[in-house]
Amino acid sequence: MNNLIFCVVVLAVVNALDNGLGRTPPMGWLSWERFRCNTDCLNDPDNCISEKLYMQMADHMEQDGYLAAGYEYVNIDDCWMAMERGSDGRLVADPKRFPHGIKFLADYVHSKGLKLGIYEDFGTHTCGGYPGSKFYMELDAQTFADWGIDSLKLDGCYSGIEDMKDGYPIMEFYLNKTGRPMLYSCSWPAYVVFSGTIPNYKSIANSCNIWRNYADIDDSWDSVKGIIDFYGNDNGSFSSFAGPGHFNDRIW
Repeated sequence: MNNLIFCVVVLAVVNALDNGLGRTPPMGWLSWERFRCNTDCLNDPDNCISEKLYMQMADHMEQDGYLAAGYEYVNIDDCWMAMERGSDGRLVADPKRFPHGIKFLADYVHSKGLKLGIYEDFGTHTCGGYPGSKFYMELDAQTFADWGIDSLKLDGCYSGIEDMKDGYPIMEFYLNKTGRPMLYSCSWPAYVVFSGTIPNYKSIANSCNIWRNYADIDDSWDSVKGIIDFYGNDNGSFSSFAGPGHFNDRIW
């Protein structure tokens, strides 16, 4: 991609964020905090990253009152993929843990009145070592649309921070280009914070519906307290950039 084309794409993205989504802070369930990257379905079938897990969570959200309370997203996190892309370059769900594929899972979640979110990474690999979206963003966006995905969490492992200010807006452009509404959740600012720099929250709010600001949450009070302190300090005044269509997310 030459420099002229690259600039045109970025400018188009900045004006294209208003996808009608996230007018209020979106609510749902994400697998990472509890289930992490547990892929051992042989020895731990009830706690591994699999279609069974997400179908069960969709059932609980519908039956236990969460959907009625406004929780609508069932979000897949890392480690759902096969370790290699298909021969056509497209992402492939792990065939043993997701034997019916992601389209089947999306249809099941939708049948419950819920929405399905999925995970990818801006870099060459996900944090768990699975195929990343770098060099495949347009194809991946279209794949997610074809599957019926409703939300994308784009992480930032195996990538350069200096590339994020251009790369994250480009993925938003490709998501919008599919014509399917997909909430866009960016890890971009968290990686900037980890580097010791204050993120450009205005730019982030122009390109992302929600964004991650801080570290993963763990099962400990120290972890929760650290998050509370971070948001209380409001370094960079990130709270001032929240509004309909673009919100500070908590952590994952």
